[in-house]
Amino acid sequence: MNKVIHITGRGELQVFTDSDLAACIREANRLNAERGYTSGVHVVEKDDGHRMTAADCKAAA
Repeated sequence: MNKVIHITGRGELQVFTDSDLAACIREANRLNAERGYTSGVHVVEKDDGHRMTAADCKAAA
């Protein structure tokens, strides 16, 4: 299962989960754009445990 995780200075919070990696990338990009990267960043953790940064997600969109 792929996950969208919100990372801030205070820690991490899982905010979205989907078996479709593209859906997670879209959601992370939407959340990052909505918040303008001001209160942390949303990254995608793929089902293999590797994480895509916000820049990686934007490039994959």
